[in-house]
Amino acid sequence: MAVVRPPQDPKLAARRQTAGRVGFIMGCIAAIVAATINFVRAPRPVSPGIVLLIVLVAALNIPLGIAIGLLGERFSRRVER
Repeated sequence: MAVVRPPQDPKLAARRQTAGRVGFIMGCIAAIVAATINFVRAPRPVSPGIVLLIVLVAALNIPLGIAIGLLGERFSRRVER
């Protein structure tokens, strides 16, 4: 069963695209900061398992950043009636 959606407004699509890109950039910055903090605080010597865990946990910031960017776009959108 296919979902039929009405045609999108080009301005709305552009806003969503921009919000997603900004969220992606914010998520990447947050991932780099989180990985740096975790590498500094990790006990020495750092094993490959710890490195993998730090990188994977830090990478979770990327989809969270995208979601926050899209939520911000949705909440800041004006309601047109």
